[in-house]
Amino acid sequence: MLAPTTVAAQAGGIGPIVLQLPASARAIGFGNAYVAVRDPEAVFYNPAQLGVRPGAALSVERYGEVGTAGAIATSYVFGPLGFGIGVQLVDFDVADAWYPAGAPNGSQLSVRGPFAASSLVAATALEMAYKGIRWGVTGKFAEDRVHGGRDGVLLADVGAAKDLWIGSAGLTVQNLGTSAQIGGTSVPLPTRATFGYAAGGIPWGPLDVAASAAVSLRRGGRVSPAGGVELGYTPIEGVVFAGRVGGRLPEKNAESPLTLGATFAFDRLSLDYGFEPYQGRDAHRIGLRIR
Repeated sequence: MLAPTTVAAQAGGIGPIVLQLPASARAIGFGNAYVAVRDPEAVFYNPAQLGVRPGAALSVERYGEVGTAGAIATSYVFGPLGFGIGVQLVDFDVADAWYPAGAPNGSQLSVRGPFAASSLVAATALEMAYKGIRWGVTGKFAEDRVHGGRDGVLLADVGAAKDLWIGSAGLTVQNLGTSAQIGGTSVPLPTRATFGYAAGGIPWGPLDVAASAAVSLRRGGRVSPAGGVELGYTPIEGVVFAGRVGGRLPEKNAESPLTLGATFAFDRLSLDYGFEPYQGRDAHRIGLRIR
């Protein structure tokens, strides 16, 4: 399922490109290692984490002066079931109107081109616990649009999660389905299996420590580790200041291995910031979470 027909097919890019981008400002600070984290954005990372911490999240990211991405996600709990929905969209320019140049492995997100392009994913997910393990499944519609050409595909994610030691372990397989085609050509899906572990609330003097790590095996055999650490300070009850630093082995040509993040939280409301250098330019993401 994870093996490509030829490795060379990956050279022109992978699509839809939105499936490779962060969907959370907080996730960026952890190197986008978010498969074991219990936030509403789990609809994009691991559906098995949806029923743990219901809420809503909204974020927007700017890649240099060209590309713009946004995501919205919400999760609920109905008895034994967790339910989540989410939409993620990115607008950018490309140098060619057709695949594979229309899916340029991320390099065009911050570079102006002659053709307008966009990439969209809409997801619905369900989660339930069985035999002490949380199980989840996501149905997704993903679409690329390049200069009037468009193609949408139906995809699926499956995931599992379990509380383990002082945190949570998660496993997911994402982007199962058929590849999109534009102009008679297609690019491979970013099908991947990811395992991760996350823990939080670990006291360290006056600070609280949280950490998240993950490793992904992407279609074609590429292994991509990622992770990050968060330090939080609570001066008074209900108020939290936190900073994050993360690292990753970039999957896309334009990505930097270093990521940063910060959070200001008041009661159930959190304002998040994520920073990732991108193709020689800075990408900034701002997010709002409500629990």
